[in-house]
Amino acid sequence: MPRNQKNFQLFTYVDDNGTSWNKRGEDGGAAAAVDGHAAFTPGAPVWDRESRRMHVRKIIYTDAVTFRTIKPIFYTAAAYAAVNIGDVLAVQVPGLATTVNYTATLKEPEHQPGQRNARQLADS
Repeated sequence: MPRNQKNFQLFTYVDDNGTSWNKRGEDGGAAAAVDGHAAFTPGAPVWDRESRRMHVRKIIYTDAVTFRTIKPIFYTAAAYAAVNIGDVLAVQVPGLATTVNYTATLKEPEHQPGQRNARQLADS
């Protein structure tokens, strides 16, 4: 039986400050109907690597039977806010002819390092 392959593409990600980035994400993935993705913005910077200090907003969906998870990116704050813990997402699982219901179990907010001016000490 043929199965769907994962394809990736750049999409416009709007951070919590309103800045547009280009972020690589799954094209036509399980959360494509709710993740708020839009075509990439030419000339916008690319949000490249993920780290503990700088990462995009995601929602973790869990299968209650197998405890497998998916972590789709949510490209806009409005799409992220529209999903509640307990919402169900139909996920196509390799090897199965039908979809499996995954439940939203955790929301991971965006994180970017803060910026501020350096403190200057007076000469004594």
